[in-house]
Amino acid sequence: MNAGNFAGNLLIMMVLLPTLLYAVMPLKDYLKYSVRKTFTIGISVTMVIAVLFAVLSSIFPIHFKWIFAAALIPTFLVNMRLTTAEAPKKTYCYLNSTMIAGNSILYGMLLAAPLEGDDSFTNMGALPAMICIGVAIALGLIYYKTLKEKLPFLLTSEPLNLDYRLAIAITASITLLFFWVMPYYASVVMTGRIRITILAFLLLGPGAFLLVYHTMWRVAVNLTENAELREANELMDMEQKRYEELRAYMDETRNLRHDFRQHLLVMDEYARKGEAEKLSDYIGQFTESLKEYRPQIAANPALDAVAAHYESLAESKGIHIKWLIEMPAELPIKESDYITVFGNLVENAINAVEGLGEGQRNIQVNARMLSDAMIGLTVKNPYEGVIKFNRKGLPKSKRAGHGIGLQSVKVVVDRYGGTLDIYAKDGMFTAGALLYVG
Repeated sequence: MNAGNFAGNLLIMMVLLPTLLYAVMPLKDYLKYSVRKTFTIGISVTMVIAVLFAVLSSIFPIHFKWIFAAALIPTFLVNMRLTTAEAPKKTYCYLNSTMIAGNSILYGMLLAAPLEGDDSFTNMGALPAMICIGVAIALGLIYYKTLKEKLPFLLTSEPLNLDYRLAIAITASITLLFFWVMPYYASVVMTGRIRITILAFLLLGPGAFLLVYHTMWRVAVNLTENAELREANELMDMEQKRYEELRAYMDETRNLRHDFRQHLLVMDEYARKGEAEKLSDYIGQFTESLKEYRPQIAANPALDAVAAHYESLAESKGIHIKWLIEMPAELPIKESDYITVFGNLVENAINAVEGLGEGQRNIQVNARMLSDAMIGLTVKNPYEGVIKFNRKGLPKSKRAGHGIGLQSVKVVVDRYGGTLDIYAKDGMFTAGALLYVG
């Protein structure tokens, strides 16, 4: 094994290091270990891979590019172990970085071609290899903002919903193309204007890459802003609905007060005239009418009115709600905020179970003060099918009836420094809200 060949092949294998770095950068929020441990493991294992494949490249008379391409496989396996992101995301990010590596090596080879003369590129020389490393670092600096900010945003953009199968196919194809066109002899690219033409053409690559990602990023930002605007409108609609429910309660209470005053006047008149029989009969009618009024669900009048509204709605759909409400008459937080959380969670549960079988249409609502500074609310209901969650922990699909209004709940919960925990397990959906009293 020639020491000079080994040195050059080892240096070109060092391009594996920025390749791994550029693959992990967009997934910084998914690191399995600390940043320091991640890079310690990544660099150490990649260096071992580089040495092994540099030895192979120096022993076997195979063009180094195919040895390098083979070295990308174990490096890919290392990359898959460093983060907790989904496999399609990790695969796409890695192929995106191999595309940069292929571009770097090809461009470095073309720049170094005059140094090689008529020599074969079967083994990479030390100086050309250093040029390739320099190009890889330069491209990393050019793509830094894209890899660190824009690509992570694209990977988590729900409105954009990146098609990973297509993205993986495109990046894999471009990577293979770069390796396929790498020349076997330096003299080939030195013929005529081939070298200068390819160099000029490859200069367009980084620009096109940045343009595509910037365009996708801008589209994702616009889609996200539109989605947030829709969520804000939903929040306003929900607040309006809660207001209408409270207004209905106030109107009902006012009517009851008015009617009760009339009843007292009638009974007073009977009593004043000594018409005991008529008074007794009227009281009997009045008592019978009182039986039509529902029992109190909550001590707080506004909360009681909203609970009564959903109790009536649930009864009309054949749904049974088990209320366990132990909230004070005076809520420790703004009534409209608590009712937004309460109403949305109960309404979502009703929407979720109304399509289930008769024996499954049951909902349990627990609301109580966990302490003087903490309010707990839990709504449970059965469900059928599969509920998928987004990265915020909220259900993706609105078919199950849980997507509408949950963003409104999250806004209020965050306002009080609380938490919203949602689980779907063993056929039971649970939404739990915890709010802290300021």
